[in-house]
Amino acid sequence: MSHDFPVQMAHLAKKTGEVELDVPAPHSSGEGAAAARFARAQQAAIRRGDRVAHLYELVDGRRASNGAAAGRASLTTEITENEGRALIIAGASWVGPAEYRPVPRPHIERIRIRGFRCIQEIEFPLTPLHALIGPNDSGKSTILEALMGAPRSNAGAPSEMTTFSNKRALTCGPPGVFEHGAQVEPNQAIRDNLASSPSPAMLALASPVRMVRLDPDAMRQPTSLIAQGNPLEYGPRGHGLAAVYDAFLSRRLDVFLEISKRFTELFPTARSIQLTNHSESTKVLGVELKDGRSVDAFRLSEGMLYWLAFAALPYLNPAPLILVEEPENGLHPSRIADVMRVLRDISNISQIIIATHSPLVVNELQPDEVTIITRTPERGTIATPLSQTKNFEQRSKVYALGELWLNYADGDLESELVADSTIPSTAG
Repeated sequence: MSHDFPVQMAHLAKKTGEVELDVPAPHSSGEGAAAARFARAQQAAIRRGDRVAHLYELVDGRRASNGAAAGRASLTTEITENEGRALIIAGASWVGPAEYRPVPRPHIERIRIRGFRCIQEIEFPLTPLHALIGPNDSGKSTILEALMGAPRSNAGAPSEMTTFSNKRALTCGPPGVFEHGAQVEPNQAIRDNLASSPSPAMLALASPVRMVRLDPDAMRQPTSLIAQGNPLEYGPRGHGLAAVYDAFLSRRLDVFLEISKRFTELFPTARSIQLTNHSESTKVLGVELKDGRSVDAFRLSEGMLYWLAFAALPYLNPAPLILVEEPENGLHPSRIADVMRVLRDISNISQIIIATHSPLVVNELQPDEVTIITRTPERGTIATPLSQTKNFEQRSKVYALGELWLNYADGDLESELVADSTIPSTAG
């Protein structure tokens, strides 16, 4: 994520600045040759998908109209495609070629779950990259399990889950799976004959679902090779990771070399990623160290395995919804930002929902990308967007998001964060 992206978002939210997005212009002056260089640079930028955001600070709602700063952006920075989409949603304008304007990708915008395990009823918004945080046993994994079930039929079960996108809703409930208007309750849709069979567009938001709950022991196991033409996949626990890297060597050597380069930068004792024949039909991952020694998967550090699994994730068979349990597991704190950059890039093509206990993960997110999950005996699981917690505006000026959560969390009811109405009464 661009270091300046939160600054741009803050100005848009407070209406103290305007942001314009375009493709980058070269730093040159003059006529003729400079114009030709500009044209070439612009076309190259379009092919790469580069974006630049220009922030103009406002005075009394207007840009500076005189002086040395007149018409000049106070901040110009490169941004990712995903950041460009987020800025446009927040109100930024696009001044580049219309055909290259970042368009928000359809995703689940909101979710409602009723009667599922510890959840009586919750409803909260989702973003393309979203984190669920909160105490243990509050219901974060239960929410992921509910999403794993969508959009399968729950015929005969009392539970109900509804996902919302683009003014439409998809409900999985006792009658099956059906689509209806977002403003219509599921039972009303059925009663008034307003329900319809799910459209391909709504089904495509959450099917198939990929669960990523990595386990070092599973990633260390020998794995059978992936036949040519078959999609690249590893299991929810990471089993099959060696086969994915073996397929990179034969199908996407550029990807293998790119990941290897980044791997050796992050783990400076390593010289290269190795793949070893464990049998005639299976392979295991390993690493060659700079001193010439080889380390097989059974002695490979958990941090290396976790990082290799996340680095491969963008190249697996695409899934519209990816659920990730605790991406921080096994990683040195300095590696977490790198993994979160990978997940943010993936969120351009797949929606990613994370359950995490790490403030460092939260630091890599925006306020609307985090929801606190708590639980009380009376109400069951409760969902509170981080941006709607107590005194958020004042606190967010002092703390990074992760530190805000850490400083006011109690690991139980999060009473210093969530609304008083979520705290059980001790009266009487």
